[in-house]
Amino acid sequence: MDQLGIAEALGAVRRDVVAVARPDLAVFPLDGGDVLRYLHAVCSQHTEGLAVGDAAEALLLSPKGKIEFAFRLAVLPDGVLLDTEAEAAEALAARLARFVFRYDVTVGVPGPGAVSLLGPDADGALAKAGLPVPPVRSGAAVGRPGLAAHRTAAGVDLVGPAAPAALGALEAAGVPAGPAGLWEVVRIERGLPRWGRELTDDVIAEEAGLLGSHVHLDKGCYPGQETVARVHNLGQVQRRLAGLQVVGDRLPALGADLTTEDGRRAGQVRSAADHPELGPIALAYVRRMVAPGHLVHAGDLTARVVELPFTMAAPAAR
Repeated sequence: MDQLGIAEALGAVRRDVVAVARPDLAVFPLDGGDVLRYLHAVCSQHTEGLAVGDAAEALLLSPKGKIEFAFRLAVLPDGVLLDTEAEAAEALAARLARFVFRYDVTVGVPGPGAVSLLGPDADGALAKAGLPVPPVRSGAAVGRPGLAAHRTAAGVDLVGPAAPAALGALEAAGVPAGPAGLWEVVRIERGLPRWGRELTDDVIAEEAGLLGSHVHLDKGCYPGQETVARVHNLGQVQRRLAGLQVVGDRLPALGADLTTEDGRRAGQVRSAADHPELGPIALAYVRRMVAPGHLVHAGDLTARVVELPFTMAAPAAR
């Protein structure tokens, strides 16, 4: 498989397709007759009525509604397959296993197995490699034993123990490979929050913009649901996930506090990347009072607040 540099790979993402191995993700199966009923009881998503071919994104919340885990699930012919951040996988599996005593559920052991196809020709690449092509509709996945295909905002993710073999099939089909850092650049450009960075135990779902994707607002009786409903019904939260376009050529420090030009607290940096087209960019939680277009400071760096996703414009003035 041809290996591209970041800038060349990002250009290919715009035009056709690039495959990127995802060691940052881990997968594990859930087996048993009560899996979907159990997940329905403990997570933020409505899973009880899901069937083979369905998929969902969900959160496990603290009683106060703060994000503890984020994961994705696919209902395959041989069971339910979960994927999440590799750093969170063992703790998530342990958390799920801790409360299954009332249910027919077996939690599998997390392991590696994920590849992302980024770009508009992801479906064509899958078909050429003889791999499953997911439906266009949201909340759907397609797969075979050991492999699920999820449609994403950036293309298609293949997850499961069979993902390394799928990557080999893509290589044989001539799909170019992107470098390891490509996914992080694309993720930040698209404004996609990540567990451990933007999704942490001091964040609620509405701040991260996840109510439409990870939370079923008409479902009750799960940990954190009262907080989710109260915040949603009362109106906007005090901060939201936003982009920063940094002036200069340095990245802001992760966790750096943001201030306005008159010295007021404005938010906090969560992720940053050197973008080949935009220069240094970052994701941050920014207070509602700081509108898009305003300047903020992260230490000795200055950045302009922008709405997500980033648009391809000139880098911030140096």
